[in-house]
Amino acid sequence: MNEFEARLSECLEALREGRWDVAECLRRYPGHAAGLRPHLVAASKLIAAYGQPGPSEEFVRASRERFLVASGQRLHEAFDVEPNPSFFVAARVRFLAAAHQMRMAQQNGESRIARLFQTHARAMASAAAVLIAALSFSTYTVASADNSLPGDWQYPVKLQTERVRLALAFSDGAKRDVKLDIAEERAREIEQLTKRGRIIGPGVLDRLVEQTKPLVDEAGPDWNTGDVARLHTLAEREQVALKQAEPHIDPAAHVELAQARDVSKEAVVRSDSILVTRTDALPRVVTPSVPLADLAEVTSTPEPATDTPEASTTESSTPQATATSKPSGVQVDATPEDATGDVNWIRLAAGRFTTLIPSPADGWTISGMDVAAGPVPVPSLIKLTNVNGTSLITFNVKTGDMYWFVARNGRFD
Repeated sequence: MNEFEARLSECLEALREGRWDVAECLRRYPGHAAGLRPHLVAASKLIAAYGQPGPSEEFVRASRERFLVASGQRLHEAFDVEPNPSFFVAARVRFLAAAHQMRMAQQNGESRIARLFQTHARAMASAAAVLIAALSFSTYTVASADNSLPGDWQYPVKLQTERVRLALAFSDGAKRDVKLDIAEERAREIEQLTKRGRIIGPGVLDRLVEQTKPLVDEAGPDWNTGDVARLHTLAEREQVALKQAEPHIDPAAHVELAQARDVSKEAVVRSDSILVTRTDALPRVVTPSVPLADLAEVTSTPEPATDTPEASTTESSTPQATATSKPSGVQVDATPEDATGDVNWIRLAAGRFTTLIPSPADGWTISGMDVAAGPVPVPSLIKLTNVNGTSLITFNVKTGDMYWFVARNGRFD
């Protein structure tokens, strides 16, 4: 899909959903205004033609009364008419002729029935083939729409399927599950659009806000802990997805991007405020599944790593540092060495130690230093923070001690 097709798809979706009109579309994309105008004008006329309001209730009621009155008059007139005597004579003649034909048909009745059956069987077979083909195509369209992305021809089918799922969810818990599923799908779509290098327009971000904001407003003490934790995970995923998608965001969508960031941040704060009151909400512990190994260029005798002390009930275990030969500065290998708990772990080397840390792709950054430009001087303490500032990892370069802190009630424990 080229840039023009992406702009056209974005504008058509906005027109269909009523978010923009033709003038707004042309204002947002002046470079493609000449090509977009005829398509958008035609689409606008179709939407207006098929979107005409229905008749008023008063008109419907009056029309129904007139129909009933007219029907009653015709029935009354029909029952008042007496049959003509010639009608009885003609009816008797027709009855006798039909009886004669039935007697004649008994002689070759079986062959006639067979011919009729063959004719009807062929008609039914043709109808069944058409029905099966239609059902197969419909099933394929709905099934393939599950993985479609904004701009794909199946995407409107996907949105309509989601509306049907929500309409068929009757209990509050079932509706909440479907809403969380749909919001997670909006985050996945942004991730996939970013991975494929496609332009992310305002409509994509608007749909993310439309699905996440109601969940933030509805979240409360009546939610079970699992749903609150799921909302928290969703919000963090959205923040990471939005941060990675920045290079692909349409320049005309900066307002929508800011709104999406605000809603995701609000979701993190809201879910955190509920989770801290739950006794069954334990902090998530993430550790690599493979043991850490020394760097290949080790020349000195490794020193044992220091275990992380249990400072509080909210503290999580972290990878332990391994002693190495002293590098020239802080170095980070961007290639993941392990993937555990949906987290990609990369290698950090500083001073005499090396360890695995969560990657920037998972929303973690090293505070106060840019290691992407090359090795930087080794500080005494390295701090890693996640994208929403709710977690903090400290790495003591002198001792190798590492601590993972979690924010609770505005402070780190």
